[in-house]
Amino acid sequence: MTVELWSLVWGGALLFILIALSANANVSAMGMPWGIGNRDQPATTTGWGARARRAYLNHLENLLIYACFAVPAHLAGISTELTVLGAQIFLIARIAYAVIYVAGWTVLGIRTIAWLGGVVGYAMVFIALLMNA
Repeated sequence: MTVELWSLVWGGALLFILIALSANANVSAMGMPWGIGNRDQPATTTGWGARARRAYLNHLENLLIYACFAVPAHLAGISTELTVLGAQIFLIARIAYAVIYVAGWTVLGIRTIAWLGGVVGYAMVFIALLMNA
């Protein structure tokens, strides 16, 4: 399997981890009856748990965009130095973004910088896709 697809796989694993963290925080805040019930009342999780939810929603959006570029590149047989580097940058930046967001670090706009790194990564895959179309 290509680096581009492995980045998608590991991005999916990261998504699962973030969802599990968020779910754990929700059950901790709301109690097990809420967790196994219909959840008619929204969770009132704060702190790291609320950040984990926002991080997984943001990651879901960005993973979908990355998949929209990586899968067609793979199907077209496009795997270049640019796509490989873009895939690596995307995954590393998304992992950094998740850790930074859940931890609550805000110094020097580091979360935004990590987010931008992910965008640069999938933009590189997109550019390679356009160059080889």
